[in-house]
Amino acid sequence: MAALTRAIPHRHIESGADGRLPRVEYERAVMRERLADPALVDLAVEVRLGKDDGAASCLAVPLGGQRVAGEVTVQGWTQALHVLLALDGRKGFPDLRDGTGCESRIDQPRTIRWGLRSAFAEAGQRARMWGYRDAGVRAYEAEQNREDARIPVTPLPADGTHPRVAGIYDVLLNGSDSYLEDRRFVRALPKDDAEALSVAAVINRLHMPGVIAYLTAQGIEQFLDLGCGLVPWPSIPPDEFEPYTNLQDIVARHQDTVRLVYADHDRSLFGASRIGVEEHPLRPQWVQGDIQYMEQFLTSGRVQHVLDWSRPIAVLLHDVLPWIGSDETVMQAMNVLRHMLPGGSAVSITHATDFNSNPMNRFTEPFRAAGIDFKPRDAVVIKELFGDWPLELPGLVPTQRWWPGHPHAELDAHEAGALAGLAFKPNLQPARG
Repeated sequence: MAALTRAIPHRHIESGADGRLPRVEYERAVMRERLADPALVDLAVEVRLGKDDGAASCLAVPLGGQRVAGEVTVQGWTQALHVLLALDGRKGFPDLRDGTGCESRIDQPRTIRWGLRSAFAEAGQRARMWGYRDAGVRAYEAEQNREDARIPVTPLPADGTHPRVAGIYDVLLNGSDSYLEDRRFVRALPKDDAEALSVAAVINRLHMPGVIAYLTAQGIEQFLDLGCGLVPWPSIPPDEFEPYTNLQDIVARHQDTVRLVYADHDRSLFGASRIGVEEHPLRPQWVQGDIQYMEQFLTSGRVQHVLDWSRPIAVLLHDVLPWIGSDETVMQAMNVLRHMLPGGSAVSITHATDFNSNPMNRFTEPFRAAGIDFKPRDAVVIKELFGDWPLELPGLVPTQRWWPGHPHAELDAHEAGALAGLAFKPNLQPARG
C-alpha cells in the first residue's frame, strides 16, 4: 500500500478513546476514500507482522479494476518476510516481490510489491497504478515524498540575506559554521547583551543530556527534534558537558537502536549536516518543514514514514517556539501536535521568558530589524503549550534548574533567559462497559 497520511482530507473518521484508529482500520478507511473501486478493501488481507499477540499488522489490498499494482512498506526484513509468506499464492497478488534494493540494511524499511512493474517516479502516475480515483490521486500527491529528505514537506520561508537563527546560535556557541551576516548581527549587539545571549544558548544546549537521559529511562525509543538547527559533525568534542555535542551522540550513550529524526525549516542546514547525519551509527533521518504548518508537517508522507506512530514519540522543542511571533500560530501548532501524538509520548520545551534582571524582550527589536521574529512569553503562556498534560517534576523552571546534573545549575535563575518543562501524554485506555 502507498504512503498514508494520518488525516483523511475533508472527512473526520470516528476513533477510539485516544483519538486514533487502530493502524489497519485507519488504512482501510484511507483506501476506501482513495480507491476508484472501494469494494477491493473488503478483499484486503490483514497481515500480522510478528508472531506475538501484540505484533502490529498492515493491510494488503489486491488488484482489480483500475488497480494494476500495489505495495506495502514495513520495517525490516523480518516483517517483509511475514508479508511475503502471507500473500504468496493468493488471488490478486501476482508477481509478488521484495522491491527494496539489495544494498538496504536488514532493519531498514522494505517495500513489498505486486502487479505491474513500473519505474514511475511521478506520484500521480503511481497513484493511478494503484487504482486511486481523482480525489485519491490529489490526496496522495499532497503527501510529499516519504523517502527523499531533500523534498520539503511544507512551504519553507523565502531565502534571504538576513541572519539565520541557526547561524547566530553557532556564533554564540563559538562554532565554525556561521555566515558573515550571522557574525555581524552578534558583533553589533552591546557586549553585555551578546554575552547574555551566549550564556543562555549554552544553558539551553546543555539541557539536552538531562532530558534525553530521563526520556530513555522512561523507555522512549523515538525522538523528533523540531527546529534542530545545525547538527555539528563531529561533536566538538563528543563530551557530556560540551554545548556542541550533537543530539545523536547524546542519544547513543543510552540507546543504540532508537529512531531519531531532525527537522528544520532552514534550507541550508540539511546540506551542512547531511554527512554527519548519514554516517552516524544511529542513521538519523532528516525532514525539511516548517512547524507553523504543523498538521501538514505531521501528516506528510515522510514524517509518517520515518516514525512509528503506534509507539510513543518524544518531541523536542528546545528554544524553537520563541522564534514564531504569533501566539495564535504557536498555540494552534501545539494543539495539533498534542492531539496527533500517540499515548505515552512526551513533549520537552524550553522557551525564552523575561526575568527582572534579564528581560529577554530587549532582543525583540534587534532581531526584528534583522528580519527575525523573536517573542519571549511568560510562564502562564508557556505552561499552556503543554495543554492538560501533567508536567514532570520539577515543573516549569529556569532551564539550568530542570535537572540537578546541569553543569550550570548553580547559576542565578535569570541567566537562563528561559523556562523548561517536560510532559507526557496520558496513555488513555478505552472505558470498560
